[in-house]
Amino acid sequence: MRKYLLFSFIIISTSIFCQNETNNWYFGEKAGLYFELQENPQVLFDSNMISTDACATISDRDGNLQFYTNGINVWNKNHTIMINGVLLEPLGGGVDPTQLEPDVLLNVIIVPITDRNNMYYIFTVTSSSGLRYSVIDMNLNNGSGEIVDKNRDLLAGIGIGKLSAVHHTDGKSIWLMSTRKNDNDEYTSFYAYKINTDGSIDNPIITDNLFYKGLQEGVMKFSPDGKRIACANYRPQELSDHLMIFDFDSANGIVNNKRNLLTSFTFFEVVSAYGVEFSNDSKYLYVSLIRQGMFTENSTDFQPETIRKNILYQYDLANPNPQQNATSLHEEVSELSAGSLQLAKNGKIYRALSISDTQGTEFLGEIISPENFGVDANYVNNVINLTPNKSRLGLPTFIQSYFRTRILAENGCLGISMPFEVDTYADIASANWDFGDGNISNQINPQHTYTNSGNFTVTANININNRNITVTKKVRVHELPNLIENQELIQCDNDTDGISIFNLYNIRDKITNPILNEDLFFYEKRIDADQDVNRIPNPEVYTNTNPNQEIFIRVVNQNNCYEISSFFLYAVFVDLGNISEMYACGNLDTETNNVIGRFPLADKRDDIRSEVNLTSSTNLRFFPTLLDAQTTQNEITARFYNSISSTIWVRAEENDLKCTGIAPISLFVNSYPVIDLDDTYIICNDVPVFLSGDSFNDRFEWINSNNDIVSTKKDFNTTIPDTYTHIAYRTENNIECSNSKSFTVTKIDLPVFDRIETIDLSNDNKIHVSILGNEIYEFSINNSNFSGRSNEYTFHNVPAGINNIYVRDFSLCNNIIQKQIFVLGYPKFFTPNNDGVNDLWGIIGVNKNMYESMEVIIFNRYGKLVAVLDNKNKSYWDGTNNGEKLPSTDYWFTIKFITKDNSIVKKNGHFSLIR
Repeated sequence: MRKYLLFSFIIISTSIFCQNETNNWYFGEKAGLYFELQENPQVLFDSNMISTDACATISDRDGNLQFYTNGINVWNKNHTIMINGVLLEPLGGGVDPTQLEPDVLLNVIIVPITDRNNMYYIFTVTSSSGLRYSVIDMNLNNGSGEIVDKNRDLLAGIGIGKLSAVHHTDGKSIWLMSTRKNDNDEYTSFYAYKINTDGSIDNPIITDNLFYKGLQEGVMKFSPDGKRIACANYRPQELSDHLMIFDFDSANGIVNNKRNLLTSFTFFEVVSAYGVEFSNDSKYLYVSLIRQGMFTENSTDFQPETIRKNILYQYDLANPNPQQNATSLHEEVSELSAGSLQLAKNGKIYRALSISDTQGTEFLGEIISPENFGVDANYVNNVINLTPNKSRLGLPTFIQSYFRTRILAENGCLGISMPFEVDTYADIASANWDFGDGNISNQINPQHTYTNSGNFTVTANININNRNITVTKKVRVHELPNLIENQELIQCDNDTDGISIFNLYNIRDKITNPILNEDLFFYEKRIDADQDVNRIPNPEVYTNTNPNQEIFIRVVNQNNCYEISSFFLYAVFVDLGNISEMYACGNLDTETNNVIGRFPLADKRDDIRSEVNLTSSTNLRFFPTLLDAQTTQNEITARFYNSISSTIWVRAEENDLKCTGIAPISLFVNSYPVIDLDDTYIICNDVPVFLSGDSFNDRFEWINSNNDIVSTKKDFNTTIPDTYTHIAYRTENNIECSNSKSFTVTKIDLPVFDRIETIDLSNDNKIHVSILGNEIYEFSINNSNFSGRSNEYTFHNVPAGINNIYVRDFSLCNNIIQKQIFVLGYPKFFTPNNDGVNDLWGIIGVNKNMYESMEVIIFNRYGKLVAVLDNKNKSYWDGTNNGEKLPSTDYWFTIKFITKDNSIVKKNGHFSLIR
């Protein structure tokens, strides 16, 4: 069912709008821009509008301003409010155009009525009234216009949010797209209204099965080719559903194929999207975003950012997964919010820069080349200065297909035919082309060949639906490679058949300028070069098929322009003669274990010239193989060449690269003088260290750390610790070669006991030993097992009595030293039954030489004295008191020692008597 307007139109002429309708922009705080053709905009200062966000502007077919609106008031071309031009009363009433309007949710867009000259729709969305339209007749009031029908409901209710428009596939009708939150679920549906050329509006095509969680906040845009829709949903505290793209069928109005795009690539980070825009070729999507904060992992706690980061992303829609090629073009930590993006007729995209909907800035950002991938899109921040006016969150909305019309042409090459066409939203009835070089064409899709290089402005004036649209594009016509004709490569032939191996790339220096780094391709036939088929596969090692062969070359410069020429291959037999051998001393390469010689090739050039009678003008070049010498690859350019015994090749050339001979040079590396010495030697017990040089060598030197030669004999011995160097010499092929090795001679001192500490009369008797010496040592008790590897050691659980401590150096160089140690102890029990076993109790391990006296007093459990022992008269107790056998029980004792230096040592303990 079709919905018609409720008023009559006066038909003046049949025409369709063109891209000039986007010439004027009014937005923000009295800000404005004017675009003429496809140049950079001029800043305007005549606006009377303050728009916090949504706004729209329209110009006539010649680019003259018609009117502009913030969805609340409508201003005419004289910048006064149009008759009946208040669409929404501000809070408190009044129509003052400078008054800051209330913060209500709204969108606005202007759509011309195709078949009604100077008649327009204004579509607005408000939070309370939904989608409404008003009709403006610019034929009234001497062209200042009047709203003749106002605020008619098109989609009433709440939950209606976004607006965008694009041409129908017929190139005449317009699709108006809006969104509405469903009443019965959480999802949002798309409402596509077809606006026919007579102004009638069809019932909406509703798409409601996409499970799209849309919001009113955030921008929606069609791509200029009408094939896609992008929706930003401003969600300050949610992780998902910030940005979606959909496919759109501009023939039937159906939306499908929803795809979510990531706005953050960090887990639990919230990045909200607001503004969206497409490049005019519809290949790239640009999005303005704001980093809001982070969710705590595994929690619903949200931590907002105190200072937010505003971001500008590019998504590559040619990629099946566009976010894989997401590129950040700009990131800035500042007070700025995410603002709108809008494509202009010059092909650039402009970015609103605002702190909030009520606080703007004096600048706009600009994406200079939106059709380029990644950073080549070239975003510049704060590039348009609006002072004293300001940008807010919004930029004017337009029918997106306005920006589709463009010339499709690439930069070309001089003398090569270039194709031209115009991409637009309707069938082209006719076209007039001006190629900028004095040549024109009236073909719709012409071909043109430039006869001069340089920059040219191409202009196309096309007619679609009886309307003329003019578009321009700058193209660059590049020079062709400048090739030198009649060149030749002369190669050395090892016989007289005229066949040899050529490196065809060597022609570069003769046929073109080598610093241009052009690509060279080679062919055996001219027709193959013309068609770029059957390229010679390995030009570096090409064997000519016949003497004096012609080779065809296709040279391509960095601008992909090419030129074709040819040159000839000649193989000439030249006997350069025999070149004398080269000899060098060898050095061991520890990585390869090869003996490497160092050959002075720079000096060899003069020897060769003398040997084979060459002039100084002949250039001599060295190569590792014959093939390399023939093809001039892998040239040896170093002054000194490191090699094993091998054969290299010398190539003689004249200044014109003509080969005048190739000959081998034998390289011989002398034997490496043998040295078989250790890194360290040890002098033990003052026995000299005896060393011997290898008998393979001819001459010997032994040098100390003072660089004094201490011996020139083959054998060397010393008792002096030091760092020595042995140099061995061998003469071979009349060259004396040397090898050297440094080594250290050390002497290990005989160890000396420093300190011995004993902890005895305990459950764990210990002996701690410290040694003075310059080695690490091992320790043993009673010469059993050696332990340690230090200069001190502690023995545990040492038996009571006499123990011997043994110490040796780890190198087993010196004799073992030892010391006798007495460890005091006592039996834990005794059994005085006269069986000869444990019949007596006494103190074990007493060194009588250490003590002046010793007294042991024994008590029973009641503290009664039962026996007294000493180290002179009575050393053991038999379990009796005054001849009476005492009973089995526990007894206690106290030991009192008086040492040789009259110090007193006391210790206590207990034991058991068992009968």
